[in-house]
Amino acid sequence: MKRLVEYLLACMGTATVATLAVFYLKRGNVAAGYAAIMVLVLIVAWRARLPIFLYQSLVLLGVAAFRISMTNLQDLRNAVAPDARLVFSTVAAILLLLAGVVLAFPLRAPRSETDARQKWITFLIDHPEQPMFFVPVILMGVFLWIEMKERLALGWAVEGVVIFILALIAKERSFRLTGLGLLMVCFAMTIWGLLRPGTSTTTRYLTLMGLGVIFLVVSFLYGRLRETIREYL
Repeated sequence: MKRLVEYLLACMGTATVATLAVFYLKRGNVAAGYAAIMVLVLIVAWRARLPIFLYQSLVLLGVAAFRISMTNLQDLRNAVAPDARLVFSTVAAILLLLAGVVLAFPLRAPRSETDARQKWITFLIDHPEQPMFFVPVILMGVFLWIEMKERLALGWAVEGVVIFILALIAKERSFRLTGLGLLMVCFAMTIWGLLRPGTSTTTRYLTLMGLGVIFLVVSFLYGRLRETIREYL
């Protein structure tokens, strides 16, 4: 009973702070506020080692992602003129969510305690770094799709390289495969764009040059870290 009361009070406190973000922040900044609260809750979960705060951080991740999707990204898509403040607040919110990956790694369950047949909710709790990574990566991909329609392949390729480099640092197989998969998608999109009529010459050249540099970077990294990459792939 005592633990239930403690959990209830913790949830009420977090919900109160999240509600204040709705009333005191501007429409485009609410998602960033949610993301900042999520990071703070993750810090508490890491320091206090209380599972209730980890659960709250996963809920806040979903709430922030929903807010970004239904408000920020929708407003960017429907905007008549570019809105630099909304772009900045959206990117800041996504990066704050991504920062949760660093804090989530110490909170994951030891490999010996995990079971491949476990339910998805248990998997998310035992491996919080996975949703903390994939949710902002998907949101960033959608953001680039809205803001870089003509040069989408280039934008996604840059995202893929950043993911690949960070994955090498984190030594996480799923992250590396995501970065490589995104690069392969960009390569296919580039070939399709070159064959499709109506694409401007400037866009073609810029995309080819950008992708060429990106693939050279990936090739260099693979050459220097070949054995390490093979070990984790």
